[in-house]
Amino acid sequence: MTKRKIVLAFSGGLDTSYALVDFREKGWDVVTANIDTGGLHSGEADVVRARAEELGAVEHHVVDARAELYDRVITYAIKANYLRNGAYPSCVGAERLIQAEKVVQVALAVGADAVAHGSTGAGADHVRYDAVIRALAPHLEIVTPIRDERLTREGETDFLRSRGYEVSEKVKLYSINEGLIGTSIGGEETYGSWEYLPESAWTYTKSIDEAPEKGVELLISFEKGEVVSAVTADGEPLPSENSYDILSALNVLGGEHGVGRGIHMGSTMVGNLARVGFEAPGMLILIAAHRELEKLVLSNRQQATKATLGNTYGDLLHEAVYFDPIMDDFRAFLDSSQTRVTGTVRVLLHKGNIVLLGSRSPHSLLDAATRSGVVYGHGSSLWTGEQARAFAHMYSVPGAIQRAAAHPAE
Repeated sequence: MTKRKIVLAFSGGLDTSYALVDFREKGWDVVTANIDTGGLHSGEADVVRARAEELGAVEHHVVDARAELYDRVITYAIKANYLRNGAYPSCVGAERLIQAEKVVQVALAVGADAVAHGSTGAGADHVRYDAVIRALAPHLEIVTPIRDERLTREGETDFLRSRGYEVSEKVKLYSINEGLIGTSIGGEETYGSWEYLPESAWTYTKSIDEAPEKGVELLISFEKGEVVSAVTADGEPLPSENSYDILSALNVLGGEHGVGRGIHMGSTMVGNLARVGFEAPGMLILIAAHRELEKLVLSNRQQATKATLGNTYGDLLHEAVYFDPIMDDFRAFLDSSQTRVTGTVRVLLHKGNIVLLGSRSPHSLLDAATRSGVVYGHGSSLWTGEQARAFAHMYSVPGAIQRAAAHPAE
């Protein structure tokens, strides 16, 4: 009898290692798919492959999805200046769209009967995976043992060790997901609201104490809202051969200077409150620089409207609303809003801080005002003192009327 075939989204971590062995013992032929969205460093793909083979996978596929993730997701997150609750750049959540799509593609290519992922039922990743799979391949069965059996990390560890497979203590204690956007870290300290992650939990960012005394200055350039170059003040360019290279380099450089650490707390898709640690130097640097450039070239109304729509777009992306046509409408708006967002921003990275030193653009509203004779704090050749007094008088009329209506007896 032919065994049924299942494709497992495989990272080599605790949850997916457990799932692979569990499926094999239940009679499945397990095909593993390792989708690289920025979490694989030099040699790590081979380590993950070796782990899959050790645990019994019949096939292993590695899919490089970094460029697609950057072009389809990250560029719009930057254009939107999206930080969930003003702090968190949705480190892994937005990546699940691309990862799930690629897993489905592998499943269809190998003729699988089912797909699987290692998400728990406590967070939002299981919804993200399921939303994509059901949209793209509704005929495929979705198998999720970690979610369905409500397993603990301790139980999974015991299961693997009892069969002779090694499990590192750090993997046992912390759930770590790394990608281009950033790294998320969950563990005992994040289950409550008081404790902070210990130094040993962070993966690549330095503490403020360990960061260099001397910071590094960068010149980050944008064309129509997209990052095109980043150069240190001494003229050394960051890699830019691939669209995602600058972000990857900023993750490393920012991490060296203690930039990018945080703990985010907010409501999940199902309504409960959750807390997660994150490291995202590159996204925080690029969003800060991009927002600063927008202040120079966009009108107040553009900025205010963009802040609202950009945040809504990011929230929907984070919450797995991938296929609603409204997302195309948001992206069209974001693209249109970036027509004049071209220029360069000076940024200093120092001891955990992102310091915005200055910005310039051929579309600078500040330069246009100066050329017109308006200099903030010094006056203007475009109006007289009498005209300024008249403007102030007229501007104050609505407030005076509202005050009088609220206190008719005075």
